[in-house]
Amino acid sequence: MPRCGGLRKRKRKVNQNSNENQVEEDSEHNIVSQSHSSNEIPSTLRDSSNPTSPENSASDIPSPRNFNAQELTIKYHYGGHFTFSPRRQYTGGSEMVKDGHEVDFLCYFTILDDLKACGFNILDGDKFYYLKPRTPISDLNGLVRVNDDDDVSSMLSSYKKHMLSTFEIYTLSRKHDILPNESMGEEIPLDSDPHDPIQPSTVQEPELNPSEGSHLKKKKTRGPTRCMKIIELEEGRKLPVDFDEDHQAIGENATSFVWFLGVTVRNRSCCPLQVKRWKDISNDAIEHMWAIVQEKFTFELPMGRMEAIIGHMNALYRDHRQKLKQKYFNKKHSYKSRLKNRPKRVSKDDWKYLVNLWSDPTFQERSLKNKENRSKRSMPPYTGTKSLARLRHQMKKQNGTVPSRVEVWIESRKRKKGKTIDPDSQDVISQLDQLKKQRAEGVVSMNDEEMFEKVLGPEKNGYVRAYGPGKGVTEFFGVKPTKAALIKQVEAARKEASEQVEQAKKEANERVDKITRDVEKQMADMNKKWEEKFKILLSNTRSSAPREESNEEVSENF
Repeated sequence: MPRCGGLRKRKRKVNQNSNENQVEEDSEHNIVSQSHSSNEIPSTLRDSSNPTSPENSASDIPSPRNFNAQELTIKYHYGGHFTFSPRRQYTGGSEMVKDGHEVDFLCYFTILDDLKACGFNILDGDKFYYLKPRTPISDLNGLVRVNDDDDVSSMLSSYKKHMLSTFEIYTLSRKHDILPNESMGEEIPLDSDPHDPIQPSTVQEPELNPSEGSHLKKKKTRGPTRCMKIIELEEGRKLPVDFDEDHQAIGENATSFVWFLGVTVRNRSCCPLQVKRWKDISNDAIEHMWAIVQEKFTFELPMGRMEAIIGHMNALYRDHRQKLKQKYFNKKHSYKSRLKNRPKRVSKDDWKYLVNLWSDPTFQERSLKNKENRSKRSMPPYTGTKSLARLRHQMKKQNGTVPSRVEVWIESRKRKKGKTIDPDSQDVISQLDQLKKQRAEGVVSMNDEEMFEKVLGPEKNGYVRAYGPGKGVTEFFGVKPTKAALIKQVEAARKEASEQVEQAKKEANERVDKITRDVEKQMADMNKKWEEKFKILLSNTRSSAPREESNEEVSENF
């Protein structure tokens, strides 16, 4: 009997849900009917030649189509603004239709590239919105601001849910907005827009964990790096990047290059999160990210540097996942609480996969071991996002000589005024300064490498301290050549072989030409000799002809 009672309860719940769905469908039908009866101007069916004419269509709601899982169509409305009397409509603009967008490769950058042809410039404060499917443009909640790939993903999900394959996107310059104010059309600060769910790109609201109270005030902080200046580069223009012998970016555009690598690996349309580790990412995705990097930057030996650059992207990818885990995943909370505490810029499916991965006992055991090993490291550098390679390049540029590891180690442990250095680092700096002073006085005769080893001990695990990635112990101390040296040797050998081949071809062509000339000369000489012999033979034949005739006459007389 209890089982039957439970079954009846479930049936009642199902019936109740179906009734609620029916009510929602009826209410939606009523909205559509009201829209038809009110003769509102549809934004998606309005004639592009006269967008303000109310006679051009009868509804603000686009007709449903079958959602194509491969290609999409985006209709851009640009160059206009919204008027709010008697109702909101987009006027004074033009339309541009872009077909053939692939679902798997549609992202925020793709839309920005399309909008460049419309004179759109996000650096000047321009913004764009997508229209929610089956929603009239007069609805104040119908337009959603698009700021990043998460908004594009939400747009795709929303249109796919309603079986639509044509997207409506509206652009606005910074002096216009989607809501009316007292002066009807003047600029409205975005912070005061209650219907815009996304704040400006330079502002990010911190998320609250489920265990935290709601009484905490939200403060404005710097948002994530987006590299908009690089994304907005003119078509065909690339930024040059210099590298040192260890394939580490240095020079003027090194910071922008590294930041762009971080933006690329955090882009869900380029780099997936639903993998256990970086090496599980498909080769197609790796090649796609590599093509994006080469589209914006140029450098020498691109294929020779590809391995090092992809390795740097691997480190940035692991760092990104580690920060997500550190900030949003708490192993002491319940499984449901972990799922609820999802970052805004991570989709539900991706977050569920990461939570399941991080909740696995094997993963947690390995994570705990790595945490213990990490805690043993002491005396961290204070260079921030600046790599040791860039610091070394900067010191070389200032001093004119390549700095030693002692000089780099001391420079990387300096802090701004008013901030103290940890005691261990301060003690090491004092010992190194004392040894350098004794060397200047002639008390000791150690070089910088010997000082470094005496104070900090020998290198362990193949990692060279105060140098950074790019060289192991054997490579740094000259036991084994570096990868950069090997690549240079291969390039030199390849160049030498090419030169030898070209030289051999040149010599062979010269020999062929010489033989051809000799043969032609011999044939000319032979022809000349034969001509002379032929002339002699011909002259002899002519001179002997009369004698034969006279002999014939004598024989006839007899």
